[in-house]
Amino acid sequence: MNRKIRIGIAGAGQMGIAHAQAFAAHGADIVGIADSHAERAKNLAQTFGAAAFGSVAQLLEMGLDGLSICLPHSLHFDAAMKAAENRVALLIEKPHCVTLDESRALRAACTRHGVVAMAGFTHRFLATSRRLKAAISSGRFGRIDLAVDRLIAGSLTAATPTWYRQRTLAGGGIAMIGMIHSIDRLRWLLDSEITSVTALTRQSDSTADVENTALALLEFANGTQASLIAHRSPVAGHERAHHYEIFGEHLNASCAIGSFAHQQLRFVGSADAGCETVTDDQPFLTEIQEFTSALVSGKSVSPDLMDAEIALGVVLAIYESAKTRQPISTREFIGDLSIKK
Repeated sequence: MNRKIRIGIAGAGQMGIAHAQAFAAHGADIVGIADSHAERAKNLAQTFGAAAFGSVAQLLEMGLDGLSICLPHSLHFDAAMKAAENRVALLIEKPHCVTLDESRALRAACTRHGVVAMAGFTHRFLATSRRLKAAISSGRFGRIDLAVDRLIAGSLTAATPTWYRQRTLAGGGIAMIGMIHSIDRLRWLLDSEITSVTALTRQSDSTADVENTALALLEFANGTQASLIAHRSPVAGHERAHHYEIFGEHLNASCAIGSFAHQQLRFVGSADAGCETVTDDQPFLTEIQEFTSALVSGKSVSPDLMDAEIALGVVLAIYESAKTRQPISTREFIGDLSIKK
């Protein structure tokens, strides 16, 4: 493909802006922006010399190579299905769907039409994530017994999009929006599937019908156990903080992500101790490079819709476990996904 890749952006909010900037940095031709808020679509479109549309259907008429979906979660499925039917490649922000039935239907449609589809799990593309993945894959950790992951985010405010507070639109609260990254990252780092989920959630904001706190215990097929915490703190001035640790047979590691622009990775071990701070990372650029490279070369993408479906299924299993107060077998809850390694 010698010509510029023609990209459309569905959603002109914060994520749509980030995706548009990254695509432009890679030399893609952003031909259109779709958003139900006309002024927002127009403003972002003008930045990139693109056309503004009120619907994804209108945007697809432009003849796109790829569509980046950055809409409220409940709108992902319809937009993605329209793109798949038009044989347009997809980059979908997480969660890619809000039900497993939607996810299965979308995977089937993309397979039927030969559509490349990538899930937007940006945390896989963080510099610290990739360095930790390399260290684990090299065998430096030996057997990994435990992972601990903690996300403390800010509370929902007047500036937060209103759909974040509605389960029918967002699919869930902090587990669906934040913990889903931890789930996908751990699957990828450990190269092992989650077999069991035990969880608690709590709704502490009376203005929303989604959870502000989620606690989950995960068991992996390789024997690793993991503890995940995600919480929205109501304390004014609290800064978002994401911290996780990996405890191995020969090496431990801890990673702190204050923001994408400030990450710290520390290794603890007799011969491998060290600490590295990253201040210049641009994971959206790396993620979109993966997507655009796949469009040019025809290669497969990672993370794909199977990865997205598993992460979604685990979040939904968290909700089911919290409801029933029982452990949930992921094989029984999600089904046999015939997972590719």
